[in-house]
Amino acid sequence: MRITIKILKGQDVTLDVEPHTLISDMKKEIESKLNIPLPEQKLLLLGRTLKDENTVSAYPNLHEGCKLNLVVMRPRIEGLREILQKSFRKYYNEPQADNLVIAFMTDFETNLKQMSVDDIERLSESLLGV
Repeated sequence: MRITIKILKGQDVTLDVEPHTLISDMKKEIESKLNIPLPEQKLLLLGRTLKDENTVSAYPNLHEGCKLNLVVMRPRIEGLREILQKSFRKYYNEPQADNLVIAFMTDFETNLKQMSVDDIERLSESLLGV
């Protein structure tokens, strides 16, 4: 069966898979076609992460012509929390900065959980001016 892998702000790739194909084997094929290292790949089906040790048949919604989203998780240089800490500490004392970071991250995570992958893609495109 043919499955399309959709990459945020990238090209689509089509894979030929069988019901017994492991998700990890799909990721290896993606690595060879797109040069995206395995540890940086996260495959999503309907917003849920596919587990490497499972086969295609473990996911009933994964069928011929299905589209999976590939999230590329680049190695973290510096996370949002660390950037916020540095920024807030310029203007506030440490306990105040910590409280602001906690409040910001809680609000950010709540809002992010309410967004679909398509919402995130549209937001990314608008922020990048694409």
